[in-house]
Amino acid sequence: MKNSLVNIDKRQRDILELLQQKEQMTALELAEALNVSISTIRRDLNLLEEKNEIIRNYGYCSYNYENKTDFDQSGPERLKQAIAREASKYINDYDTVFINSSSTALKTLEFVRSNHLTIVTNNVKINYSPHKENCNYILTGGEMRFPKEALVGDIALNTISSMNADVCIIGCSGVNIESGVTTKILNESTINEMMINQTFKCKILVADHRKIGLTSKFKIADISVFDYLITDQFCSEKVLNEIRNTDVKVIQIE
Repeated sequence: MKNSLVNIDKRQRDILELLQQKEQMTALELAEALNVSISTIRRDLNLLEEKNEIIRNYGYCSYNYENKTDFDQSGPERLKQAIAREASKYINDYDTVFINSSSTALKTLEFVRSNHLTIVTNNVKINYSPHKENCNYILTGGEMRFPKEALVGDIALNTISSMNADVCIIGCSGVNIESGVTTKILNESTINEMMINQTFKCKILVADHRKIGLTSKFKIADISVFDYLITDQFCSEKVLNEIRNTDVKVIQIE
């Protein structure tokens, strides 16, 4: 089984290399190039599409370059929704919840079934999220940063520092055992750190496989401060085992 998984991983890397060399290829062309069956290639392409590594169109596929440069706007939508759905299970009636500027963290609100919540966020895109009549929604205020529509600065920090939350749901740009949890933007790192420090029951990190093992520019926190890491099935098992050794509970969605 281990050898089989290694072979699958190598074949999928070979597919990505071929797609980077050529503008586009059909499944038949890939099967012939790698000397495998068309059904095998189709299974590989299904997985690579789920991981957002490729773009499939009628009759051919191509490499998804955007997946490597924009972690917030691109992304495997199905996986992000599944991660958010799992995170929503840890929110209970009457909880106060911090949600940072992460699109995955914000998606949690689409699946929350609990009532009488207080949601506190620096993510202005909450305006477009589902709202429940019996819940309160608080924007931190502060300086607007585009294109993420995130609020940062002293006003946002002062709002967060004056509150205590039961749960925080934090997205990031990178998760690495040595460098910790990191983000691309300095001002957002301080906001995220404050949210974590002001949460007293359950701290949840949400990150799909593209971010596991990666290090971004600014540190938010050590991975060990979180109670849960919710991610997907496509992560490096080696990195996940290292994270488990810090007593963080790793949950992988399918």
